Amino acid sequence: MRFSPANWQNWSQWWWLAGAVTIGVGLAIAPPLTTVWWLLGLVALGLALADPVWPVALAILSVPFQQLVELPGGLSVTQFCFGLVALRLLWQVVRQSWPRPGLPGIALFGLIWTLGLAAVLTPLSRIEAIKETLRWGTVLLIYLAADWALRDPSRVAWRRAVLITCLLVAPAVTALIGIGQFLTGIGPESFAIGNGRVRAYGTIGQPNSFAGYLNQAWPLAVGMALALLETRQWRTARFWGTLCIIGMAGISLIGGLLASFSRGGWLGAAVGVLAIGVTFAGRYGRSMIGNVITVTLMTGLSGLILLNSGLLPASLSNRLTSIIENLRPFDARGVEITPANFAIVERMAHLQAALHMIEERPLFGVGPGNFSVAYERLVYSGETATWIKPWYDSRGHAHNYYLHIAAESGLIGATAYLIFLGSVWYTAIRAVRHAQDWMTRGIAIGGLGVVGALSGHNLFENLHVLNMGVQFGVVIALLATINAGRLLRPEPE
Repeated sequence: MRFSPANWQNWSQWWWLAGAVTIGVGLAIAPPLTTVWWLLGLVALGLALADPVWPVALAILSVPFQQLVELPGGLSVTQFCFGLVALRLLWQVVRQSWPRPGLPGIALFGLIWTLGLAAVLTPLSRIEAIKETLRWGTVLLIYLAADWALRDPSRVAWRRAVLITCLLVAPAVTALIGIGQFLTGIGPESFAIGNGRVRAYGTIGQPNSFAGYLNQAWPLAVGMALALLETRQWRTARFWGTLCIIGMAGISLIGGLLASFSRGGWLGAAVGVLAIGVTFAGRYGRSMIGNVITVTLMTGLSGLILLNSGLLPASLSNRLTSIIENLRPFDARGVEITPANFAIVERMAHLQAALHMIEERPLFGVGPGNFSVAYERLVYSGETATWIKPWYDSRGHAHNYYLHIAAESGLIGATAYLIFLGSVWYTAIRAVRHAQDWMTRGIAIGGLGVVGALSGHNLFENLHVLNMGVQFGVVIALLATINAGRLLRPEPE
């Protein structure tokens, strides 16, 4: 029997009807909670098939809540969204030719390849090495999906608006939760900072990681606000409405960052502020850049004077003073540990442990994801321990991502990461030059601030955890697609 296209269309309608009936019967007999999850999953699947921007948007929104909800089968919400993103990419591959990934995509693929090589050659846990490599693979997945969704010139404007909204809303919600924790003192005793207050940690779980997440969001709000103010459309209601929304998001994000009391987060934010200031002033000439640098230096000097004046609260002044101590290297093995220097000495002990791992395996490291495995391994006669007394348990990272990736993936992996980071910097600077309207200019200024804040904060933390790479991957895609000459033809309806 031969099937014509018309016959196939008739049969496909019956298949759709049979599938709908089967799903309806299954939902009717399933437990209520399972029914709710299935309905939400079907809605998410429908959105993913409707437009390529929606699965990426859902992945962004899921990041702050990935540890709060566990789906059937042990999946997190973010992992489910990764599946939707991959499904949509496969759907597009069938219908369209694969676009060029751009410089950041190529550099990111090279980084993943070096991590995979280090994972194969690791003498420790290959399972942990593969897991860490796959985590970076999800960053590439999100980048490619967002990059492809933003290549259609007929739909790029509203897709950018959707992604920017999600990139601001999700961190702003968890920032408000963190501010509430700080004000009410709700949190673990280890986060206490005195006067009934605790360090904000939001839904992320750790104040430093929480600050790292916000450092990838507040520069976007600041950049969008500066670009909108440049338009000077004072008399339009749309201008003031948009500015109020962006302003509220920015205030929430910066407030959450301050409430985290994360020293690394504050220093990273300072790098982000400097990057935004120089970028914004660059449009008005070298003299304006000099003025921005002068104002920055004067602000820093005024802050030092205020810090030594005794007018600041003790908890804040002690936190700021300890930043200098964190920047001063010393040998953690010969320091007498006190409650006042415990955190600083522990940080230095982990930095020294990372240096020991680099000395042990300089080229390929101990293996991606194997920092804690190498740190806590048993020591036999004649061997030198990686850990430093009395810290026998690892905190999971070296408190400096550049040393961390060198310890896990060797100098080859660290070089690949620096090349990737350099490609992102180049893409961000290029985006500033190609930005034409206020939205793309805001993305370029804010994106450069995100890259600066992440680069600075990574000197003290590991920000490539807890699927925060979703946020960073989408920011990179937004920057990489600002050049209108690289957009694809409109997608078919």
